Amino acid sequence: MGVQSSFVNAAAALAKRPHEHPYAIPPMPGGQGLWLIRQGAAAPLGFVRMRPVLGGYAFDVYAHCRDDGGRRPWLHTAGSLDSAVAWAVQHDREIRALIARRAPEPDVWPA
Repeated sequence: MGVQSSFVNAAAALAKRPHEHPYAIPPMPGGQGLWLIRQGAAAPLGFVRMRPVLGGYAFDVYAHCRDDGGRRPWLHTAGSLDSAVAWAVQHDREIRALIARRAPEPDVWPA
């Protein structure tokens, strides 16, 4: 009971499991905060970016292309990585149609 030390809080944060999904590929093993959405050998659908919000995190989905201003088009915000990836997979046809109409993604994802 009472106040926990900063060591206990830090240890709890480090012990927390990382966000993972079979179709979400981080730029480096164990990386957190940005994932590429890709199903098997198919072209990528987009990216998920994690950002802090009051009381937790939000997971923003962006298409794997660039708009006229050179930015990645925002598509959806979800409350978890699983929900964000599931939404993108469920909207595969619409996302691929958007990608076909826009400029290709110039940044190469690390192998």
